[in-house]
Amino acid sequence: MTFCILGHCETSDQIGIAYTTVTLAGGGTSPYYSLSGDIVVVQAYGNLATARVGAINLDQGRPLDQVMQAMRVADPAFEHRQIGIMRRDGTHSVRTGTQARPWAGHREGPDFISMGNVLVGQSVVDAMAEAFITTEGALADRLLQALEAGRDAGGQQGPNDRRYDERSALLRVIGAGQGYREVPAIDLRLDMQTDAVSELRRMYETYRPVVVRRLARAQDPAGDLPTSQWEAQNMLDNPPPPPFKE
Repeated sequence: MTFCILGHCETSDQIGIAYTTVTLAGGGTSPYYSLSGDIVVVQAYGNLATARVGAINLDQGRPLDQVMQAMRVADPAFEHRQIGIMRRDGTHSVRTGTQARPWAGHREGPDFISMGNVLVGQSVVDAMAEAFITTEGALADRLLQALEAGRDAGGQQGPNDRRYDERSALLRVIGAGQGYREVPAIDLRLDMQTDAVSELRRMYETYRPVVVRRLARAQDPAGDLPTSQWEAQNMLDNPPPPPFKE
């Protein structure tokens, strides 16, 4: 009941993930991150313990096939899982277990993995892949466009020919700038929300100007303006909630 896209951008030296599911708080139950900035996703009965094993092995510098094997050894229900790994350098590995609930599958290319389970069909992962390949711009934009394409292609198949709503979603891009290569530049998450992909888009468009500010204030805290003043100067076109409680 989940679909996601993992991507790499050589130009910006970033990797990232856009993810959605009907499961509440799914962003806290499937993706995991190594200290080196790698992404490990264990979905289709998400299991963070298995994902953690993958992250530990990545931090130890093991090859991707050995990382996947370590996860297999650690997880008795390995064949129920769908696993995607994106290393910080863009190399990746993906596997859909033989017991993952249909439709389940994946597609991969030089800079991406699209995958999902309990979907209306292969059209969902294909739509995500094509959107990621053909969309230009920042990695975050490409990932979010791909997630929206998966939703628009039908998304998650519910019982009695109904389609599950996307109730949780996340967008995370790793690589905040020089000296912050393993640090997230963007880390947005919704845990209980109707039409979570649309809400993620709204949140991202509002938050977009803050990405540059967060790096600048990390590098030079003394030069940062108070939040209310900065927002008044930089977020008038798409304002966030008011900084003061009335």
